[in-house]
Amino acid sequence: MNRADRIRSQLQSELAPTHLEIDNESHLHAGTREETHYRLVIVSEAFAELGLLARHRHVQSLLQAERDAGMHALSLHTFTPAEWAQKGSAPASPDCAGSNH
Repeated sequence: MNRADRIRSQLQSELAPTHLEIDNESHLHAGTREETHYRLVIVSEAFAELGLLARHRHVQSLLQAERDAGMHALSLHTFTPAEWAQKGSAPASPDCAGSNH
């Protein structure tokens, strides 16, 4: 099972997202190994009572094993279903200082 599959499994079991995007952005960064940089868009009712920082901390804690195993960067976009219905998209990740392009 690759890292994206492990992330998906962990988030689905813990957050029951109504929408989940997992983008491996490792290829956008110079000198990185595969599967080290990810962008996640997570829509879950579990975020309803949490502020932005608490949401990010919660997701980080759920994925700590992946971080310990070499995941270097994680871009998080966390929404409740109501916020997602209003917004409908998340911004793209900024270019890395060591970008390949």
